[in-house]
Amino acid sequence: MPLQLAEIHVTQAGNPLLAPSPGLMVWTLVTFGLCLLIFKKYVFPPIAKGLETRRQQIAQSIDEAERSRDEAMQLLDEYKTRLSAAQREADELRERGRKDGERRGAELVHTAQEQRDRVLADQGAQLDAQARQAASGLRDGVVELAIAAAEKATRGALTEQDHRQLIEEALAEADLSKLTRS
Repeated sequence: MPLQLAEIHVTQAGNPLLAPSPGLMVWTLVTFGLCLLIFKKYVFPPIAKGLETRRQQIAQSIDEAERSRDEAMQLLDEYKTRLSAAQREADELRERGRKDGERRGAELVHTAQEQRDRVLADQGAQLDAQARQAASGLRDGVVELAIAAAEKATRGALTEQDHRQLIEEALAEADLSKLTRS
């Protein structure tokens, strides 16, 4: 094996592509220069133009994205403002409703108390009228009984007119106001 490696090494040393050739170098430089001129004149300008267009599109997209973000932030701020205003308005409506409910409740209680007072006053007046009527009826009944008793006791010595006058005087002197209060 060591012999084969030596042969490969000798074979490569004799390769014309690896040996420096001044004529080949000149033609390679001339070809490279021509290719560079052709690329510079016909290939690089459209590539540069495409790159510039792409750069402008990217910059425009970034600007649009920033504007969209700014608009979104502005809309978000506006939404937050409207939401807080709506929340304040809802709180005010709720508070106003609560106050109206309390006011109406107080009005209903006041109206009910007034109606109760009226009913009690009417019933008191009715009771007073009934008491006066009962006292009057009682007085008339007492007068009749007193007349009848006096007639029996005196057996006709006094006239009915005299009896009535005597009883009326006795009743006037008597205190019947105690009967009407109870």
